[in-house]
Formats: sequence, structure tokens, C-alpha cells
Amino acid sequence: MIFERSIYKLTVRVLVSVISVVILIAMEGCVEKVGVTDELEREHPEMMRAREMEEAGDVRSARNLYESILDRDPTVARAHFALAYLLDKSGEDYIGAIYHYRRYLVLRPNTEKRAMIESHIQSDMLALVGIVQSEHQTLKIRAANLQSQTVQLRSALAAVRAKYGVPESLLLTSEPIDAPAVTTGTKSQARMVKVEKADTLKKMAAKYYGDQGLWREIYEVNKKKMKSPGDLRVGQIILVPEL
Repeated sequence: MIFERSIYKLTVRVLVSVISVVILIAMEGCVEKVGVTDELEREHPEMMRAREMEEAGDVRSARNLYESILDRDPTVARAHFALAYLLDKSGEDYIGAIYHYRRYLVLRPNTEKRAMIESHIQSDMLALVGIVQSEHQTLKIRAANLQSQTVQLRSALAAVRAKYGVPESLLLTSEPIDAPAVTTGTKSQARMVKVEKADTLKKMAAKYYGDQGLWREIYEVNKKKMKSPGDLRVGQIILVPEL
């Protein structure tokens, strides 16, 4: 009885060993097959040309060629790996690198490079997180700067209104506004004009009325902020009433 049990245990051990060896051989065969297939794809003429472009520093052309290969045949696993590694190394498209690394693992699930590829995927994901955080911080800084500039512009606007006696409504709209009439005391339409270099009331009258002799019409509306008809300063805002 004891002898039979010993024989049984020995038989089980032998069977387990044989099965383990078969599994290992099968796994080695799969890995070897993956390696052979990878090497065949790697030595394809277009893959070799893309690799030469990459080594010559022409990353853009190499990327375009890898993408062209995959457009024609998305099952070329080695092209996915090469493109992923290129994007990863250049740092120009971490999302694309992650995608192509994963496509390679789907097509070559038994690859001996799995641990290395998964490590690259993890590094690229961390890089993406860093980029997003950096851009978020940059946007916060820009928003703070814009808010500060808005406050400064409002202060400058208030200073302009106070200096030239311009009503607030004139600086908030580009539409014609109501302004005091020159002679009748009623209201007529007027436009707000910024004084340019070499401007005079006569030139403005000629420009807006077609008659430089009507310069007094402009002067009468603006004389409260002008010491004389010749008191025009570059950048000054004046009103030009419609006749």
C-alpha cells in the first residue's frame, strides 16, 4: 500500500514537471515568434527608411512615414512601437505615444518588452499631469495680470474723463451722441474725435464739413476745454457736431 502511494506521488510529480516544461516551451516559442515577427516588420523597407530619417534628425518626416504605414495597415505592431518611441523621445505628443504603446501591447501581448513599455506609459502619463498643472498655473497668472490691467485701464479712463471733461457715455459707445447745439440751444448729433498730429480746427472743419470756414462750429462746442482756437493737443478728445 505504501509502495503504491509512493508510485502515485512520483507519477504526479513527473506529470507536473512535464506540463511545466511544455508550458515553458510554448511560452518561449511565443516570445521567439514575437521577436521574429518584430524583426521582420522592423526590416521592412519603409520602416528602415523612416528609421534613417529619424537618425538623420528629420523627426517630422519619420513620423509622417510611420503614420502612413499605419494608415495602410494598422496591424503593423512594430510601426506602433517605433512611432510611440519617437513621440515619447521628442516630447511633442505624449498622448499619441501612450496610444501607440498600448496598440503595440494589444498586437504583441506576449512581448518581452511589456515591462519597459508599461514603464514608458506611466512616465508619459506623469508628464501629461505635469503639463496640465503647469498650464493651469499659467492661466491663473494670466487671469491675475488681466485683472490688474483692467483696474489700471479704468483708472486711466477716469483720468482722461477728468482731464478733458469728456462725459462717461462718450467713452463707452462709438454711436453718435447728443451734444449741445452751437446756436439754437437744441440738441444735435455729434461725434467724438481724437486730435492727431498737425490737426487744426480748420483742417477738421474741412474734413468733416467740407468747408474750413466752419471751424467755429467745432470751437464753440469745445471752448470750455480750450484756451484758444489753436489750443489743440495730440491725443485730446473733442466733439465735432453735425450741422
